[in-house]
Amino acid sequence: MGPLGELLLSVIKSYPGIFLNPVVDALYLVVLGLVAVQYGKIQSIEERVYGKAKNKAVYQTAVSIGYGLFGGLLASVLLVLVGVSINDAGLGYLLPIALFLFLFSPRFLCFSYSGALVSLSYLVFGWPKVNVPAMMALVACLHAAESLLIRLSGSTCATPLYLADNERGALGGFSLQRFWPIPLIVLTVVRIPDVTGLEGLIHLPDWWPLIAAAEAPGVGVPVFTMVPLVAALGYGDLSVSRAPREKARSTSRALALFSFLLLLFSMAASRWSGFSWVAVLFAPIAHEVVIRVGAKEELAALPHFRAAPDGVMVLDVIEGSPSHKARLNRGDVILAARGVPVRTREDLYLVLKEPGPAQLLVRDYAGKTMREVLINRESEPIGVITVPQLGDQPMVSTVSAGPLGQLFKNLFRRFLG
Repeated sequence: MGPLGELLLSVIKSYPGIFLNPVVDALYLVVLGLVAVQYGKIQSIEERVYGKAKNKAVYQTAVSIGYGLFGGLLASVLLVLVGVSINDAGLGYLLPIALFLFLFSPRFLCFSYSGALVSLSYLVFGWPKVNVPAMMALVACLHAAESLLIRLSGSTCATPLYLADNERGALGGFSLQRFWPIPLIVLTVVRIPDVTGLEGLIHLPDWWPLIAAAEAPGVGVPVFTMVPLVAALGYGDLSVSRAPREKARSTSRALALFSFLLLLFSMAASRWSGFSWVAVLFAPIAHEVVIRVGAKEELAALPHFRAAPDGVMVLDVIEGSPSHKARLNRGDVILAARGVPVRTREDLYLVLKEPGPAQLLVRDYAGKTMREVLINRESEPIGVITVPQLGDQPMVSTVSAGPLGQLFKNLFRRFLG
């Protein structure tokens, strides 16, 4: 096994020990609490709109914990292999600023924004002293992990919504939201007076690290060592012109490219100081472009879920409902119920008004297969969410604001009023 292989193995072996640090545990619980609150808001919205939540807060929080551990391990491997050290990286500012920005909008729970603010303050005012290339490389590696997490789980917390469109009225789509608490292993440089008797040293190639480390104070031989850290990642998106899984994959690809370019700029900034400005400005601007361009494309394109001329299209089904048990899927078109053709939501509800078993004639989204579905309900709703019809109004705002963001919006409205 070569030195890089030894380094990789060392990261994997050290990762479970992250939670032996009480400070890390406390920070992790803070981030986890904020993640749980966000999923609680999602559950509350779904209960208010549909009477029953499709995405349960406890379940989604547990899923985020699992994926967050996986993403944290991946990000740790990238950070260590690239050689990102936290000496003078200003990490003490990142999480507090990210949590503050989170109060304006959940999607600001992201180090692209907090890292850029801290780095820009240093470049302009000289305070706080930070290693800008290391901070930007940290952001790049975290977003590389985030791109994979979005690919794997970005579509698994999708809330069906009627979205506002000035020209076409309400559109059927999904709000995709995911938040992950990320425990990390990062590098720091310390000086050891005598390393001759030190066990476990790994002698790495001369080209490593790819990000030059800041000078460590003291005397002795500089040695890299691993320390724990806690980060948070958030994902928010709209899916209108594509199915949620396809939209998440598209965003994942764009974010992977963003991460790759930011890492290149960070490595360049480590050697040529002028690139620090490029990396610092690129991080928040390119991140915003990924989000806003993606959302604009979704709303401008032809909706994926739209009214069918010969039936009622299913936007989504409530988990545990009769429709869910009957295996109705997103995009299915219900053509008839109990042998009666249905063209509108009202037709469907009228035919299924009486409880008991009912046979549905269903065509899949692609229009290639027809099948009969047996749905059986007693007194509960059938649990099917149909695509918007003419005259339907948007259900909720597509922009999620945090407490401070909502406060400023309300004050601005009162001022204008």
